[in-house]
Amino acid sequence: MTRAGSAGVAVGAVGGADAVTRAGSAGVAVGAVGGTDTVARAGTAAAAVADADTVPRPSSPGVAVGAVGAVVSAAVLAPAAPVDPVAPAGSAGPDSVAGPSTHRATRHPLPPGVLGAAVRPRRADVPHAVIGAEVWHTEWARPLLERLELRTVIADERLTCERVLDTLAAQSVAFVCEELPVSGLAAMTWAARRTEALRRDDPLLGVVFMVEDPRALDPRALGPLVRTLSPGDTDLPDFLAEVQRVRHEYHWELRNRRPGTPPARDAAAPPARWTGTVPNFNVKHPSMLLPYALLSARTRREVYCEISPQEALLFVADSVGRGPAAAVAGVFTTLRQDVDRLNTALGSRLRLHLDHADDHEVIQAACEAGFDSVMVDGSGRTLHQNVLFTNAATELARRYGVLVEGEIGSIDGAGLRKWNKTTPSDFTRFVEDTDLDLVGAHVGQFHSFDYGFAATRRSLAEVGLMDDRATGDDLHAFAEACARVEKDLTDSGLPGYSAEHRLVAALARRATTEADGPDAGPRLDAVFREARTRVPVFQRPLLDALEREWLERRLAKVRRKTDLWDEVFATEPAREHRYAAIDHGLVQTLTGVLQGTGRALVVHGGSSISRVDLASLPAHGVARVNFGSGVYADYLEALRAHLPVDLTADPDAPTGDGTWKHVRRMSYLAEATRDWRSWTDAPPSFVDTFVSRLERCYAAPLRGRTPAQAPGGRS
Repeated sequence: MTRAGSAGVAVGAVGGADAVTRAGSAGVAVGAVGGTDTVARAGTAAAAVADADTVPRPSSPGVAVGAVGAVVSAAVLAPAAPVDPVAPAGSAGPDSVAGPSTHRATRHPLPPGVLGAAVRPRRADVPHAVIGAEVWHTEWARPLLERLELRTVIADERLTCERVLDTLAAQSVAFVCEELPVSGLAAMTWAARRTEALRRDDPLLGVVFMVEDPRALDPRALGPLVRTLSPGDTDLPDFLAEVQRVRHEYHWELRNRRPGTPPARDAAAPPARWTGTVPNFNVKHPSMLLPYALLSARTRREVYCEISPQEALLFVADSVGRGPAAAVAGVFTTLRQDVDRLNTALGSRLRLHLDHADDHEVIQAACEAGFDSVMVDGSGRTLHQNVLFTNAATELARRYGVLVEGEIGSIDGAGLRKWNKTTPSDFTRFVEDTDLDLVGAHVGQFHSFDYGFAATRRSLAEVGLMDDRATGDDLHAFAEACARVEKDLTDSGLPGYSAEHRLVAALARRATTEADGPDAGPRLDAVFREARTRVPVFQRPLLDALEREWLERRLAKVRRKTDLWDEVFATEPAREHRYAAIDHGLVQTLTGVLQGTGRALVVHGGSSISRVDLASLPAHGVARVNFGSGVYADYLEALRAHLPVDLTADPDAPTGDGTWKHVRRMSYLAEATRDWRSWTDAPPSFVDTFVSRLERCYAAPLRGRTPAQAPGGRS
């Protein structure tokens, strides 16, 4: 039997015949497995709760109860958090990356002078914190943890942290906090072993070790998303926010729940109608906007230019210091300003389109920047998931009056597969279950660019985690090296009290002393230099072995980061240019499905389509044809005639072929077009040459035959 006062209680029982918990006026929750009887008793304000997601929001120390196979969480009863009736269940806006204190349901503004109740996050959106009982009952640690306002689950010797993690849903636990029972080199080894055990199912789980003395373990020697908690610590909310941010970058599902209601705004104008077939060109570099606008002015027709989140990040963004999504949003705003300036100066009708976006926050950023249309790309998922994602994103874009394009059937990136074309049945179901203006489909064409923005975000997050721990002397790598040398000494038969073991421990202690800041403590080269002047000659090889292990681990991290960058910039598959075989019968069938619906077909991969096939698309009622890699290659070729340079890959490059090629091209573009905004009045000769090629090879074939009745856009 366990009794609790007004603060709360956590109880777990396994296999007992009776589990009885009594509480005072605060509240209580009980969980038992295997017992024949479970009784929960409470006072006037108490409750027994069996579902962690239904417990009201706690206003004071939480109460959590766990048992094998079922974790029961409860809290001191308080009025339930108000839920915004207009926000769909499970919604999360772009700001969900922040800590729980900033995660708020979006609400309509109240009239002036009306005070609103404090808005609290929905309980289902608040993560768990698994706290060891010895930590929870520490006088100074408990208030620090309570300020985070997480759903707290208490673990003890009967219900270990590992068993709690096995029971709770994946990614629902923000961090685990345990006591650190040792210090020095033993603490580094113990912390590494415990971190590996706790992260068995979730490599992004935050781990916190409580230490009474900050000198017991230098946090710089710990791995990514691992830290210590000591008296007077004020950085725990920042650590929680960092865990949430990294998970936000890693997990597409966490940042793509159904979006909530954006702030109130003026009603958007209805989308413009489309007539005929228009070209849509990729913007690999902002300077490409000028020839697109000149083409529109010369032909007196609409011309679309598009940019994907991947292209915005890799080709245009100046920095990702605020995160990839913020960097991309900044690119969108600048592009919108440039397009408006060109349209005003040249009298062009250049339209701005977001291509291949599979993140709600990116789609909303484009809508807020004033894009004319957005492509909601859920084609890489099942048809059902595609429909759900497309409908949620369409609902978001409609509030801004933006044309919406979806895609059904994943277009092959290398053009090698012939059996993944869009089927008429899937296309029909997709059209019936969504409310789109434009629909993209795979009709035999292929891409030559990687649009994997989600994968790039994961890679950048991993690079950031390694950068956080690889600064300075990288004490994390040194701690790993010390542990490896210790193991080698033990395997060689040297007892733990030997001089060699003591030497390694002394070096670790010396390297992590006076850790009052990120760069505090002596440099490791000074530690090694000092040790070499004091140890006997027969121990010098031990020092060199430790230094080698340390440097090898640092080098391994750099190699891993280099590999990640090579994956990010491997954007253009190495293959000879060739044309796809368009299935004209399929195109005609798909456009027939759209007949009379006010929707139209979009064909991607225009650079892979021959001129003859391009000329046939207007007769089928295709609204847009997207051109990407071919146009970019043409632009580079025209620019090289203006400023000759060799852009071929260097076989002796210090990094991968894809990365080195990208670095050379972007460096060349930055230098050759740094003043492109001043070209509006007197464009260089190569721009006129490039515009002529755009008109002849891409725009002219699309001005052929037109259907008897052009499909109308939504109004």
